[in-house]
Amino acid sequence: MPPLYQATLQLLADGREYLASISATQYQQPINILSQSSIGQHSRHWIEFFQCLIGQVINQSCEICYDDRVRDLQLESDPEAALAAVHQIEHELSQLELSQKLQLKAQVSEDTIVLPTSLSRELWYAIEHAIHHLAIIKIGWKALGNLPELPADFGIAYSTRLHRKQLVEN
Repeated sequence: MPPLYQATLQLLADGREYLASISATQYQQPINILSQSSIGQHSRHWIEFFQCLIGQVINQSCEICYDDRVRDLQLESDPEAALAAVHQIEHELSQLELSQKLQLKAQVSEDTIVLPTSLSRELWYAIEHAIHHLAIIKIGWKALGNLPELPADFGIAYSTRLHRKQLVEN
C-alpha cells in the first residue's frame, strides 16, 4: 500500500477514534477557546475536504474546487453521521489513482484561479488540512473535559512527529 494511502488511513482512524468517543451534546457545544466554534464544526470541515476531493474524482471530474463542497450541517451536529462519512471515505479511497492529473479551481479575492495539480498532491493537502483541524479539535477536547485521552500524536503533523523522534534519539 502506498505511503500516502497509509497516512490517509491513519488520519481517518484518528478521526474514527474521537468521533466514537463523544456525545452529540459535547460535539455541538460552542467552546470559548475556539471562538465559540464546536468540535462538530471543525470535524465537518476536514471531512468535507476529503468528501469533496474524492467525490469529484470518482464522478470523473478533472477539476477540483473545495469552495463547492456541500457543507452538510448533519456532519457538524451528529458524530455518528460524521463517523459514517469517515467510513465512506475509507471505502472510496481504494478507488483512487494517485497519479491522476487534476486542475484546482479556487476563489482568490474576487478572482477565480485554476492551477495544475494531481490527486496525490490534493490528497496530501487534505491530510495536512485535517491535521490542522484535529489540532484545534484536541484543544476543544481538552477544554470540554470529561472525555477520554486522545493519542499523543493526535493533531500533530507527520514532519513534527519525525522531528520530535529524532530529538529523542540524539
